Amino acid sequence: MKTKIVGILVCMLLIATALPAVGTMNKIKHPIIVLSHDINNELNKGNAKINSNGDVLWDNGMHYQGCIESQWDATYQWESLGADDFQFEETTIVTEVYWIGGYYLSGGDFDCDWNVSFYMDQGDGNEPGNKIYEEVFPNAMVHETYIEEMWDAWMFSYWVELADPITFTGGEKYWISIQGLSFPNTNTMWGFHQPVVEHVLVHRCPNAGYPDWTDCTELWYGNALDFCFQLAGDGEPVVPDLDCDGDLSWNEVSPGAMVNSTFMVINDGDVGSMLGWEVQEFPDWGTNWSTKWIHLDWIVQEDGGYVGTTQSEEIFVEVIAPEEENEEFTGEIVLVNVDDPDDTCTIPVTLITPCETAVSMHPLFQKILERFPNAFPVIRTIFGL
Repeated sequence: MKTKIVGILVCMLLIATALPAVGTMNKIKHPIIVLSHDINNELNKGNAKINSNGDVLWDNGMHYQGCIESQWDATYQWESLGADDFQFEETTIVTEVYWIGGYYLSGGDFDCDWNVSFYMDQGDGNEPGNKIYEEVFPNAMVHETYIEEMWDAWMFSYWVELADPITFTGGEKYWISIQGLSFPNTNTMWGFHQPVVEHVLVHRCPNAGYPDWTDCTELWYGNALDFCFQLAGDGEPVVPDLDCDGDLSWNEVSPGAMVNSTFMVINDGDVGSMLGWEVQEFPDWGTNWSTKWIHLDWIVQEDGGYVGTTQSEEIFVEVIAPEEENEEFTGEIVLVNVDDPDDTCTIPVTLITPCETAVSMHPLFQKILERFPNAFPVIRTIFGL
């Protein structure tokens, strides 16, 4: 019996292994395997590409955080299929496809073939419609580069050159599906990440009771995920543009206290670009500065991240205030586009530690104290008179 994962496999940072469950088909909720992982920051950042001969015309992000089953197993007649959406502003010809994927419980590289398919949108923007292109690539025609072992998965970067370049009409939404043709006792996987570009990824598995395309948020307790892929060809490459919004202002902060607030990071670049950013500079006062964003509800990424053009990302900032009293501290947090050192943005920062408390006195009482200079010694002490 083929090994499958029952339900959702949530591998938190403290969990070293994932436990598969074996059972009959009627015991399986759904066979989708979700393996969590620290963000792979070094593999691919922003508009960078792996072994590409063409320009990246759509960048859905290649920084993987885990992987999900997408396979056809002829031995067990088992179909599990993922898909994700994209949309060009202008009519575009695509010649190459790039993605992150691999094998689970395989003992290494099984040299599987891969099926790359494109679909029209069904019409509501939420799932694929009619298939318009399909090509099966024998493993010998797949450019497969080993990345690392992740839990019990072996991760690779892939790219293929389409036998027939495909033209996508500007303003129309399309979907891509990448599926491994696996051997028994292994699963072919497709890498996923956050943030989401356009619509969340969708998945279906008729064998396990999911015959229709289903949003990942319905399968994985509300987690919004997107697949890792890029589309390349001859044309103008998509370019991200870093922007940010907000300022950090903390008043009446006790010396040595920890404070926090948030600001927004925005990708104001070309539609379909993925922005990789990191912190270039913090203020030179305070201690333990950090910027954080939470993804998949359990992994925290510090001092950097990724932003698509669909929506901005809210970044959480915290710092321990200086020990000096009665001071105003100013500075800025500087962010930089990891692919363009000249593309930066700044967040103004102000922190004020308390001044001495000033107690006001009623004018009439002030005149009484002036008329009787030796009266009310205790009150005079309190007011410093």
